[in-house]
Amino acid sequence: AAAASRRAAAAGTGRGRGGNVALDDGEGTRRIGGNILTCKNVGLTFRGDGGDGGRSERVILDGFTYEFGKGDRIGIVGPNGVGKSTFLKVLTQEQAVDSGQVEFGETVVFGIYDQMGLVFPKDEKVLDFVKDRVEAGSASGGIETSMAETPQEAMRLLKRFNFERDRWDERLSMLSGGERRRLQLMSVITKKPNFLILDEPTNDIDLDTVAAMEEYLEEFDGVLVVVSHDRFFTDRVCDHLFVFEGDGVVKNYDGSLSDYAEYLADTERSRGPAGRTTPAEEEGRSSQQERKERRKAVQKLRRELQNLEPALEKLRGKAGEIQGKMDAEAVEGAGWSRLAELAEELEGVNGKIEEGEMRWLELAEILEEEDGKEE
Repeated sequence: AAAASRRAAAAGTGRGRGGNVALDDGEGTRRIGGNILTCKNVGLTFRGDGGDGGRSERVILDGFTYEFGKGDRIGIVGPNGVGKSTFLKVLTQEQAVDSGQVEFGETVVFGIYDQMGLVFPKDEKVLDFVKDRVEAGSASGGIETSMAETPQEAMRLLKRFNFERDRWDERLSMLSGGERRRLQLMSVITKKPNFLILDEPTNDIDLDTVAAMEEYLEEFDGVLVVVSHDRFFTDRVCDHLFVFEGDGVVKNYDGSLSDYAEYLADTERSRGPAGRTTPAEEEGRSSQQERKERRKAVQKLRRELQNLEPALEKLRGKAGEIQGKMDAEAVEGAGWSRLAELAEELEGVNGKIEEGEMRWLELAEILEEEDGKEE
């Protein structure tokens, strides 16, 4: 069960899905509307002088169209130089396009973790830096944070991202490169984004921090876009790909990076003479599709399990509150009808807890069995 719950979860893809979702990962709440970000027939070409005195062109996007939906977890893959980082700038309006439209919803808040790093105030201490970021993030989102809550939130973040207590009072100038990358990630999280962009997030960080990042992403319910050469990480956090093939071609692939690599290998092995599709290739595609569908079904179960755990904690807390009321009112001499009302309410909550625990055990058993198949 523990192994199952540690696996990365993917929330699925979707286009044009409406409604609102509350994003509450423990670091704060930010709502995202149904209209998030839409690219309509977007074109972008870089033009310059060629080496022989002529003109050169590099097409980045050619008629790219996609409507981002809540829960999208998209990996951006392709060889170096095809425009992956430029595409991220298009999404965040740092790069204008030549044609088409890029439309943004009013509630979109970007969180961007890039390879440039942060410029840190050298004399500031670690805990003070994180507290400042927590306060700034709350203020920008209109979220009230008391003076008592801010340091608690900052300390919880530091613990979550593996900062030992004796490092909290260290000056930023004394931190290692890996520690600075962790602080950069925490700075992004304190903005409480609902559209998260990660550009090579596993570079220069240790395995414990990668694990903490994956845990955070498991709970993140907004839009996630990742550029990474780390295949294992991409598999764990993404279930949908934009494959940049060059010359403006972007393939929209519904599946993980391993799924896509397996698909390419199967296609290459099965291709017949003159590029004709053989029966073996058709069978391979069918088998690959079945594996992809099974993996998506398992990912859905993982998400249900992860959502179930905090829901059970809330129910247990509510049951404790009701029991406390019953005890207090019994001492104060409350009437029988009032105690009976509370007892009925407590019975209903306990019933939900029991149902939830049974479902948790069922899901944990299924996922542990699936993990065994993968290994």
